[in-house]
Amino acid sequence: MSIVKKLAGQTATYGLSTILVKFINYVLTIYLTRVLTDAQYGVQSYYYAFIPFGLTVLTMGLETGYFRFVGKAEGAEGRNALFNTIMTTVSAAAVLFFVAVLLLLDPIYAYTSSLGAGSRPIILMSGALIAVDAVSAIPYAKLRAENKVRRFVVTKVANVVINVGLCLFFYSVLPNVKNLPVFDRMWIEGFGVGYIFVANLVASLATIAMLVPQMRSYRPVIDRRLLGALLVFSAPLLVSGLSGTANEFIDRQLLAALLPPEVNMSSVGIYSGVMKIAALMYLFIQMYRFAAEPLFLANVKKEDFKTANAEAMKFFIIASVAIFLVITLYIDLFQYFIGPDFRVGIRIVPVLLLSNMMIGIYVNMSFWYKVTDRTVFAVIISAAGLVVTIGLNLLLIPRMGYEGSAWARLGCESAMVVLSYALNQRYYPIRYDLRSAVFYMAAGGAIYGLSVAVSPDNTALRLAFNSLLMAAFLWLFLRKERIDAAALVKNIVNKIKRRR
Repeated sequence: MSIVKKLAGQTATYGLSTILVKFINYVLTIYLTRVLTDAQYGVQSYYYAFIPFGLTVLTMGLETGYFRFVGKAEGAEGRNALFNTIMTTVSAAAVLFFVAVLLLLDPIYAYTSSLGAGSRPIILMSGALIAVDAVSAIPYAKLRAENKVRRFVVTKVANVVINVGLCLFFYSVLPNVKNLPVFDRMWIEGFGVGYIFVANLVASLATIAMLVPQMRSYRPVIDRRLLGALLVFSAPLLVSGLSGTANEFIDRQLLAALLPPEVNMSSVGIYSGVMKIAALMYLFIQMYRFAAEPLFLANVKKEDFKTANAEAMKFFIIASVAIFLVITLYIDLFQYFIGPDFRVGIRIVPVLLLSNMMIGIYVNMSFWYKVTDRTVFAVIISAAGLVVTIGLNLLLIPRMGYEGSAWARLGCESAMVVLSYALNQRYYPIRYDLRSAVFYMAAGGAIYGLSVAVSPDNTALRLAFNSLLMAAFLWLFLRKERIDAAALVKNIVNKIKRRR
């Protein structure tokens, strides 16, 4: 089996679980953007944007370090030592972090209150969420490395089901039964957005409980020599991770800080709501990363890496362009993922989709410096991206509001791709198929441009016309890659029959 076929199979495997989890989360988005105002949703999004920062600090790049070192570990004893060292380190960091949140509660509350988002309970629950999720990240890394997909899927789905179920209870059931015994203790007048954090925290604690079997062999000990080697490898990833996370989420903080108080949280809410549509592209990237990270870092021979990475990049771009077209050509349908008050921002979806595509390309490129242990390049690339992000947001937000943040995001991710490619060609040249990349991106752009230019006023006609355009892209792909569609379908049907 070729590396790309194996990668496609693992992407599909993780993809099924990720799609299921994200689908349930999308149900929650559909619900919350209808029961909350855009400003309330903005408060939730503002705090949630801090969580990835905290997780990046607390995990310290050790997830990737686990994948890199588990292949070198000597037997079960070596793997246990690796897991124990990482788990103990992250757990200790999580405890210290939450203590720091308790000590700094008042100044944090004062600052968030100046932005119209102050809430002591939400600050505390956000801190607890970061600590708990950081601890659970390491058992999840172990599950992925051991390819225990079933437990991975079950725990991920259970987490989201609990979260969504509790949100539905808090916002649709509890207000109607708040005067009944027991329920009256759960009801807090004016708590509003806080119930989202309660639901998420309960779900995260339940996840830790479900991951206990994965930690049966765990002992709270640290192999200092191993930890030193891990930190040497992972420290640049931590720094780059912070810059990368800032690139991804700092726009929410900048919107809140740079826009007038009367519109800042509603702008954050609309921007965050619309991003949920564009996140369908990010969903594919996440599926790909879950499969590619352990494959490229632990299971692919170094001499095969360049060919495999180049081939994977080509088909990643094809899939990304297809996703871009599906969402933009059928935006009349995808807009219903968010409530009516949020659809005013629908025009930035194509820009956000392109920025997510650039994220995926960068993710695929990033494996070259990880597999060669040159993770210092991650720092250089992500730091450059952060400079672009902050600069463009400071320039564009006062003039364009959340639309400026969307363009800043695209500028940042594009700059990171260009810099990563330049460094790759200088230090570890990989012959990416640039001709195919340009062809498919240009074809996708032309098809989208034609859709916008023609765009019949009637929704049914517009969708029918766009379906023809989507079919044209599929035909181009099949012809250029010389794929026999009939034979492919027949092969799939035969495989299904054999499984029966």
